[in-house]
Amino acid sequence: ENNQDQEAEALQPLLLGQSQTVGKDSRSKAQRTSTTWFHHYAGVPELMARAARLLGLPGISRFEEPQTVRYRRSEKFTWHLDALSPDVANDSSSAGQRVSTLLVYLTDLKSEEGGATMFRDLGGDGPLKVRPKKGSALLFFPSAGGIPDCPFDIRTLHCGEAVGEDAPNEKWIAQLWLRQRDYTPTAPAGSEHRKATVAIQEYCKSAGSE
Repeated sequence: ENNQDQEAEALQPLLLGQSQTVGKDSRSKAQRTSTTWFHHYAGVPELMARAARLLGLPGISRFEEPQTVRYRRSEKFTWHLDALSPDVANDSSSAGQRVSTLLVYLTDLKSEEGGATMFRDLGGDGPLKVRPKKGSALLFFPSAGGIPDCPFDIRTLHCGEAVGEDAPNEKWIAQLWLRQRDYTPTAPAGSEHRKATVAIQEYCKSAGSE
């Protein structure tokens, strides 16, 4: 039992506080008002296994750190792109560009309660709104298509609509980004893709027996 307690303690997610943005100034920080936790890969084997299967991958080595994000009432994320800047994406020592974004909704919010993921340029007469529905997922590709020689697809410009002040639920999501090449995680301390192998195998075995 002590070993199990120690293992559970070792896999505790890292709370980063206010969700990070690319910019560091006050204007950039105001762009996003949510709270983010970074998880060990081994702590979320179901998410990692299902994400790899969804994208047809043989492993999880190209995924950035799995994250959980909380949006409390009135919190939001303004218009942004998930694709990385050319300086970062083209750095030969990095894992390359973000090629896919996966969001998994962990709570329900009705249309009048806010919290939708909105794509400005994909909705025809207005923004395309994806309503948070517990257990559903949204997959899109921030750097595929768009303008030739452009490092991102400008059509994937999106935002996290503010959660309504009277909404009964907060908005919770899990999010993952897939890179072009193998990615080296930086948080939480000690997190490595390979350490999730056993947990993922055990999850797949149990899921297959159901």
